[in-house]
Amino acid sequence: MLSTAYQSLPDRPDCSRRAPRTNMFVIADLASTTASGKVKIRNMSASGAMIEGPALPPSSAHCRIRRGGLELEGEVVWVVGNRAGIRFDGTAHVADWLPNGGRTQSDVDRAVAEAKNGCATHQASEPRQPAPLISRPVDADQAAEVADQLERLADALSGDAEVVMRHMNRLQALDLAVQTLRKLADQR
Repeated sequence: MLSTAYQSLPDRPDCSRRAPRTNMFVIADLASTTASGKVKIRNMSASGAMIEGPALPPSSAHCRIRRGGLELEGEVVWVVGNRAGIRFDGTAHVADWLPNGGRTQSDVDRAVAEAKNGCATHQASEPRQPAPLISRPVDADQAAEVADQLERLADALSGDAEVVMRHMNRLQALDLAVQTLRKLADQR
């Protein structure tokens, strides 16, 4: 059963699709003269997108969607309930808007198949040994540097009263880790 997020909307002569759509579920900021707020981008092509949100601008309104450093402007060409279609003023690079760094489902499927084939090949021979996280011994200077970094993180986190209230035990554990690393570094 398809979720309502992917049910097709009625054909609209003012919203003809010129390019294939890529389904996605990413949050973006919408801004227009009549509405602003968070919206979900449900699908996108190089020339337009379908968005969903609680407050949408009316048809023919000019708007902008923004996600991180990405930004597109366009015109709302239809609105149905909490969804709207936007025709972009320029051309969108859809892969940039995907949450997974531009990889498509086909890329993910291919990677999974390669991983399965790789596992099957290695199962026939000898088992793989995991690569070490750090390939060389850690010296006292490196331990001291990590302790400094963790201490700066703990200081930054403890400056937020809400974080301190919610995560006091974890902050104390972080402090103990810093002290342990400093003790190791001092044992040169």
